Amino acid sequence: MTSVVCCAAFFYPAWWLAMFAVRVLPALAAAGLLGGQLVDLRCGPLNVWAGGDPAPGHGLQAAAIGAAALVSGLALRKHRLLAGLFLARLGHEALIQPLFGWFRPAPLPAWAKVAAGPYFCLLLLGLAWMLSGVAASTYWSRLAVLLGGYLVPLALVLGLMGARSDFRFLSLYLGPSLAASLLVSAPMRVGLHLSSPRWRLAAAGVAASLALAGSTSAADRTMRNAREKQVAAFSAALPRPDPALPYPKQFFQKGVNLTAEGPRGYDPRFSAKMLDELRRRGVDSVALVPYGFFSKEQPRVGFGGGWERAELIEAIASQAHQRGMKVMLKPQLWGRGFVGDLHFDKPEDRAAWFEQYRRFLEYWSGQAAKMHADIFCVGVELRRMTPYEAEWRKLISRARQLYAGPLTYAAIQGEEFETIRFWDALDYIGLNNYYPLPDDLATGAVVRKVEEVQRRFQRPVVFPEAGFCSFKDPHRAPWDETPRALAPAEQARCYEALLRAFYSKPWFHGVYWWKVGTNGRGGPEDGSHTPWGKPAMEVVARWYLQGGR
Repeated sequence: MTSVVCCAAFFYPAWWLAMFAVRVLPALAAAGLLGGQLVDLRCGPLNVWAGGDPAPGHGLQAAAIGAAALVSGLALRKHRLLAGLFLARLGHEALIQPLFGWFRPAPLPAWAKVAAGPYFCLLLLGLAWMLSGVAASTYWSRLAVLLGGYLVPLALVLGLMGARSDFRFLSLYLGPSLAASLLVSAPMRVGLHLSSPRWRLAAAGVAASLALAGSTSAADRTMRNAREKQVAAFSAALPRPDPALPYPKQFFQKGVNLTAEGPRGYDPRFSAKMLDELRRRGVDSVALVPYGFFSKEQPRVGFGGGWERAELIEAIASQAHQRGMKVMLKPQLWGRGFVGDLHFDKPEDRAAWFEQYRRFLEYWSGQAAKMHADIFCVGVELRRMTPYEAEWRKLISRARQLYAGPLTYAAIQGEEFETIRFWDALDYIGLNNYYPLPDDLATGAVVRKVEEVQRRFQRPVVFPEAGFCSFKDPHRAPWDETPRALAPAEQARCYEALLRAFYSKPWFHGVYWWKVGTNGRGGPEDGSHTPWGKPAMEVVARWYLQGGR
């Protein structure tokens, strides 16, 4: 019993230190050995990670994990219970990254297949060491020890992290631990009982947990405040737009969506390099995308804070304007499920939602005016709410009171785009163009659909989003990122087809490809929608630089 209590008491320090070893040590090593820099460092009680530029490679991460395992084994060789606990946590935490590849829009890379085996063996070894110091001779008694000393504390920590209803977190954290516990418990015939009382050790574990939680909370606040002061000082030095500058109502936009991605988010200290890279490829417009949050159960819209805070977006908008680039501010909603399915049948709930959305839109309309965004998008893919024409005309009118520039709305391809009745209240017809294409990539049918709406409302058309993933057959369902065989050349051909179809149309005023992240991730092994580091970006650059507009 005391062994179980001892493991539970030391679980939190072992959990935290394992995260530090896996998530922070490699970034520190990369910064020191490779001449890089830390982009971000977070060491809170439940949030431990670091982002580096360049990011540490998988070899460096494996070396850091191996060093941590060796040091802990030597330091705790007289306390095999604690050594086993830490090794189990270290192996499990290292295993998370390879396993996470199953949830990403790309096949599991070769390094993940290679690394998963040794890290799972480290988890097994750690649990076996834990059991070696416990008097538990039957399968069920050994499993009970691991349940009380490892699995239950793990579940409690996950609960504190808010992962109770997140299938991905639960499967990644509880699944391997449960499987390893079942495997380790079975073959052990005799427990090697260490009879010394462990209540004092358990008390020390509780004290260490409390001290660690308190000190990391204080350290996290200190680092966060220092980071925010640095960003504020950097942002304050950037030029601010003249509020008297006129807004061009119509202009051609050679754009991409520049989205906040970890570890940088929309930190303006690191965005200049990406903006310069985009500019060299002919990009003259970027869409900046702050997220609000919706709930399908309650008519509520939350916003503010996070990676996409207004002051960060304002600073990046300033940097873009310094480089002669235009800025679309495109706030949109994020939540569980697809935002296009959001709807409230009861009139009172619907009225409450529109009131909430009005506040969201007012906030970002004001920010668009403050940063002198060149175009503002009043909504994104709210297909089941846009039939309420009167409410949207009121929202658009309110946005115009706060922001003097041109407005658009980003509609889903198909029924929403083709049936919206308030396009005449906006300056641009906005289509998130994910229309499927036939196997020969003929675009005639799509052009006719877009042209019919444009002719009816006599407004120029812009694509606030368009794109294709780089998996096989991306043209059949351009919105789909289900992992399958990689096909970056097919993505590039789809880009070519869409640009060739629309680029020279006099009523077409540009596209913002979905998407380029602030972390610069992409490349031929990435199957997501980003064109970055793929042949599709070469197609974009050729059209933007040589397309004649």
